[in-house]
Amino acid sequence: MARRTWANGVIGGTPLDASRLNDLEDDLETALLQLARDPEALFSGYISRDSNGVATSAQVVWPDGATGVYSATPSVQWPGATNSYTITRAGTPTITFTQPVVTRNSDGVVTTRPAITVS
Repeated sequence: MARRTWANGVIGGTPLDASRLNDLEDDLETALLQLARDPEALFSGYISRDSNGVATSAQVVWPDGATGVYSATPSVQWPGATNSYTITRAGTPTITFTQPVVTRNSDGVVTTRPAITVS
């Protein structure tokens, strides 16, 4: 996720410390990434599902009220499973979290889950 560079200053009479704000950026990025790992917790409204019940698209609302869109690619080999997905968070800039395609064993259990990318 693109980081902002905070400068010392005063907003609304409250002194801001650049180092404290820059540390909060790391905390915010970690929190958003954690939420992106469990996208169904952010679903709000209608959820499109395929014939096997996999959520393929949905509107999302982040805890701070920011909106976004979820889109998934269901597994063909393992009906009912999701192979990869993206979830966005509207803002300036819009952030996209992408879970790349997972690898499954012969029982369909995920054996490799690549790290979520942020762009």
